[in-house]
Amino acid sequence: MPVQGSANATEVLTLFEYEITDALQEREMKAIEQISRSMGVEILRPRIRQGRLYYQARQYVGVLRLGQRTLQILPKIHDSKDRWQSEQEATRNLLWMMDYAGYLNIRESSLADLKQAQDWFEVLIYLFVHNLKCQWIKGASRSYEPVDAVLPVLKGKWRTIAQMRRPEQKHLFAVTYDEFTLDNQLNRVFRYVVEGLWQVTRDHQNRQLLSELRYWMDEVTLLPTMTAQAAQNIQLTRLNRQYEPLLNLARLFLARLGLELSANNLTAFAFVFDMNQLFERFITGFMQRHKDSVLPEALQPCQLLPQGRQAVCYLARYAERRIFRLKPDLVFRHGEQYPLLMDFKYKHLNPNDRKLGIAEADFYQMYAYLSRFDCSQVTLMYPQTASLLEPIRSRFILEGRQGEIQVATVNLLKDLTAKGAKQELIVELRQILEQEANG
Repeated sequence: MPVQGSANATEVLTLFEYEITDALQEREMKAIEQISRSMGVEILRPRIRQGRLYYQARQYVGVLRLGQRTLQILPKIHDSKDRWQSEQEATRNLLWMMDYAGYLNIRESSLADLKQAQDWFEVLIYLFVHNLKCQWIKGASRSYEPVDAVLPVLKGKWRTIAQMRRPEQKHLFAVTYDEFTLDNQLNRVFRYVVEGLWQVTRDHQNRQLLSELRYWMDEVTLLPTMTAQAAQNIQLTRLNRQYEPLLNLARLFLARLGLELSANNLTAFAFVFDMNQLFERFITGFMQRHKDSVLPEALQPCQLLPQGRQAVCYLARYAERRIFRLKPDLVFRHGEQYPLLMDFKYKHLNPNDRKLGIAEADFYQMYAYLSRFDCSQVTLMYPQTASLLEPIRSRFILEGRQGEIQVATVNLLKDLTAKGAKQELIVELRQILEQEANG
């Protein structure tokens, strides 16, 4: 049966992953199609059932603002049977996962204040603005930035060529000097994001906080445009490392916040991201943060390298250039050895299928990891779904060479913020890794 989603007086329509709805108006559906084309992703997929058009959510979660209505798509990670409770649980779990993924910096106690959250996008804005405000009060990030100026005194480096081009200003000096200022690239990213969020928020408290920040950041240049790539190029130092979660979230806003104006004059925007990426970053971040508790003794000496950083391997050479780089989601390295490689797939498994429903391309990819890294074990990890009666712990023994590809599911179908839930996840991951370490 198609679900209507839940709506309230603030016009919020909520769907879970892969649910379908017929509660969208024609112009809203056209706006969604237009946003999907511009972003290059299929946010909702059209379905025809009994001659009627429905839209089905995909693995993309987030928020779409369609005129006066908000459509939010939540991951199906909750345990409650009650619809409203499930939405609250999934919202908290989503934010908790984003924290471990490096996008947020929130205390577990603060998640208790989110029980009444209706629109998790507004919650995300609040967390960004609140944390940025706290950091700004403690001391805004300052750095030495080069400044070109014409001064009556010699200061810094004298730009003699520029000076010679203006002989009428021989009583002045064309100079470049370093100024310890707020107006640096990091703060320009924050200033640009604050301005963008101020324009799209509908929450009175968020707008007030954003207005305060706009006033405080008046010294920072508001650039006419800012790309996610420009923010990606910013390198933090030990002096401003505390801004890393805020910068990661700012990059997420810049990369995911797409603005559109539909043909029907319906103002719309979308903030969505792929659960595949979040699942990978969450499990990786969780293992890194709780390494001492999660890793069994045999893997304790290992370095954990996300995305194969500092462990670069290629499959081939062509015209004296290395090509087809291999990037396992998580590499375990001990000296020159690789005891374990892991990849995370946010997909559904089928225990009744002889291949467990594993995509052939994924399996071949794991085989390439084994061969190129000279590793004996690779693990594919999937989220456990409600259709699985038992967790999957399976091994595929390879033909023609030593090694095996292991498959495991991890249970996220609960309130991850509840008391004891974190420890349960630590125990489950440790059990999976102990089986792998013991072969």
